[in-house]
Amino acid sequence: MTSHEDVFDTPETRQPTILAVYNQKGGVGKTTTSVNLALALAALGKSVVLIDFDPQSSATSNFLLRDKAKVGINDLLRKETFVEDAITPTAFDGLSMIVGARKLYSLEHALDSRGGSQRGLRKALHFSRNPPDYVVIDCPPALGHLAAGALAASDRLIVPVFPGRYALDGLRRTLQVVEHIQNGLNPSLTLAGILMLSITNDEVGRDSLTQLRNEFPEQMFRTAFPYDVDVVKATYRRMPAAIFTPEGRTTSRFAALAWEIVHGRGSTPDEAQLKPALERIRSWHEATDTSYSTRRASSIDEGDEPGGGGGNGARQAERAQSSGRGGMGTGLVGLVIGLVAGFALGAVVGQPVLGKLLGLGG
Repeated sequence: MTSHEDVFDTPETRQPTILAVYNQKGGVGKTTTSVNLALALAALGKSVVLIDFDPQSSATSNFLLRDKAKVGINDLLRKETFVEDAITPTAFDGLSMIVGARKLYSLEHALDSRGGSQRGLRKALHFSRNPPDYVVIDCPPALGHLAAGALAASDRLIVPVFPGRYALDGLRRTLQVVEHIQNGLNPSLTLAGILMLSITNDEVGRDSLTQLRNEFPEQMFRTAFPYDVDVVKATYRRMPAAIFTPEGRTTSRFAALAWEIVHGRGSTPDEAQLKPALERIRSWHEATDTSYSTRRASSIDEGDEPGGGGGNGARQAERAQSSGRGGMGTGLVGLVIGLVAGFALGAVVGQPVLGKLLGLGG
């Protein structure tokens, strides 16, 4: 079999544009951005591969791939498969995934073993056939070998930001990291743009957006995202926000963001230009709504926690809730008795018996 190195050294095949979605700070919408941007690019007619490079594997959980994906990022980093064979198609035309793995933390050293540096991921992502138009990498937070490897492999960087002082400080540190990567591992890395998410209609939200646009006027995407409770609901249900509410404002804004990625930061599509993409997303919603509902129902029955036993826990909780309703009167009587006994004993022995009786510790 031809080795990865041999494939990498063969005559150049057109390679995809690799987009990293990264912020050194956690909890700023990296996965939400990665998942919905990848889907929106596919809706614009582009071929896209989404890579779940975060050990939490949250991006993978947004797609119905649990029983379909046979290989993923683990296999690719171990050099046990080629990138073309690590890809699993999703239910959405044009969008495929390299699924994540919780074992990624233990495989960080694999990046160093490939070529002696974090540049190993770039080699692993070399396509010898059927290259997509875009690869979108959902990066982990902080700057370990995983994030450094993702940035070293990427052509362009998207930095999502939430409103707030800490988020803005995190953005500045992230840009320092990018400069460090540009000066060493990847001189070709460029900033695609800074993306403001979850903008609240209050002083913090407005001031944060104004400050960002004043401090980084040339780096901000034109598209910005107001706070949308439907995004929260979609995250809870483990599905792309664009599929959860295809008619929602967040969906149209992700389509507009994808347009900026394709046509340049600051470009603004009109309604007619986005219409085919939004119609495609609506058709995907109709085609997969039943599948997501079934997955949600089975998750409730089987439990979401790894390692099994989740279904039993859910049923036990349900039985406990029923039992609690039936024994409410007995519980109240017991509580009153406990309070009286606790005060009496506490007065005698001087120990925090009441706290122990109520389960509050000593």
